[in-house]
Amino acid sequence: MKSLAGAFFAAVNLLYAAMFGGPIDGTAWDVKVKEEGFFHWTSHRDTLVFHGGKAVIAGEVARGYSPALYDAKDESGVTDFSLTLSGENGRDPVEWKGRVEGSHISGVVIVRGRDGKTLRYVFTGERKSN
Repeated sequence: MKSLAGAFFAAVNLLYAAMFGGPIDGTAWDVKVKEEGFFHWTSHRDTLVFHGGKAVIAGEVARGYSPALYDAKDESGVTDFSLTLSGENGRDPVEWKGRVEGSHISGVVIVRGRDGKTLRYVFTGERKSN
């Protein structure tokens, strides 16, 4: 019964985000993405935009991914969000999970390869200025 209720509330949240946007809708973020681990020193910059209930990640769009619906929950000024970029056309599914606190954003990116390999990245950033 708990899983049924959880699925129902997840569906309601996605429907709400699709129709009205969420608590972070209308925001844009500059982030630095780095592979998790001590021996991974390189990073790259990316831009996340939340608009109309969808998340657009500039670097992912350049690689052929489409914007995706996101789920966001706001509690006491802190917003947790998640989204999954679909693995259509032979691409690996990519999950973004993060937290927004004021003008700061952070989280993880998980790429689940079709070969069974999983890559984890961390990201941090700031709200993009107008």
